[in-house]
Amino acid sequence: MSKRQPADSSGDRSNSKSSRLDEGSRGGYRRSGTRGPLIMYKETEPLRDLSLSHEREGGAELLEIRVPAHCLTSNNRHVRSRQLWGCDLYTDDSDVVAVLMHCGYWSLFLAHPPAVVAEVRVLLRTHPPRPSYPSVARNNIRSRAWAAPVTGCSFAVERAWVVLRSGQSVDLAANLDGLPLGAPTFTPSHHERILTRSSAGSGARLRTAQEVTVVFNLANEPWLKYSAAAVADRGLRPHEWTSARMRTATLYLESHTHRYELSRVAGEEGATDEQYRFARCAEALPRSRMRQLGVPLPGSEVTVLCPDLSWEELQWAQHGVKIRDKFYALVRLQFVTPADLEEHGKSV
Repeated sequence: MSKRQPADSSGDRSNSKSSRLDEGSRGGYRRSGTRGPLIMYKETEPLRDLSLSHEREGGAELLEIRVPAHCLTSNNRHVRSRQLWGCDLYTDDSDVVAVLMHCGYWSLFLAHPPAVVAEVRVLLRTHPPRPSYPSVARNNIRSRAWAAPVTGCSFAVERAWVVLRSGQSVDLAANLDGLPLGAPTFTPSHHERILTRSSAGSGARLRTAQEVTVVFNLANEPWLKYSAAAVADRGLRPHEWTSARMRTATLYLESHTHRYELSRVAGEEGATDEQYRFARCAEALPRSRMRQLGVPLPGSEVTVLCPDLSWEELQWAQHGVKIRDKFYALVRLQFVTPADLEEHGKSV
């Protein structure tokens, strides 16, 4: 079976500025083995030199790919069309930026790269072609499957690092377990998905804020649907951080079967490091019962899973939270304060 044709290409953009970066920086990776040519990534062109280098050397080879910053976005046409086949080992016409996002080196959620980034350098190792390539969903992007032999070669990402405009280099780490932990921690919900509409008749401009999805919790009471934006900081100032909100509120989280409680632990006077307690509730109590017991709930009502967490150990993702190498899938959440419970008691 003949190999599929790469996506149509048009235009020829190159980043001459990134090609002049210091060759002697930490990006100058050297190791034993054959070192292939340096390839400049272009969004509109496939990596044609991969197969040629593999055939010429007759075996595994390292090639350095330099990706300009303006190509490292979710708006990259090959990322949008999922131009990648396989998992860990990819076909030679798979897009390098899409592969970086699939492996977790770069976040799919970045519409624009940080201003300090000049380029990303990638070391690829070529391998013989595989008889088939699986389709795997990882880091919010699904690769395509290919079930027939292909010509050319396969490749795997050996290493990736960022080169800053200052000339410094920063290594990137892969996220091969597939959990989308690269989601932004700061998403101002009052700015997200706001539509500005204009009326041709009156000239008035209307702003429609983001909708809120309400679901029913395990006690059949209305809560918010879980999302990473719901627990993100609401602004850049310290009093708008979610960690500051936790000083007066207790966060309750639910999966399809369990309820969890995240609360701030009262530390010693003058202590600068804040700690948090993550616990599983014995049962999903209604608000009336929680008002009687108080929040956070007493120890008899919870099983403490992590008693001394720092805020940095809470890794929020699109579908849950990862705490000390364990992932908790979540579907609902609610911030609860004693004042909220008292207000609820008056309205009942």
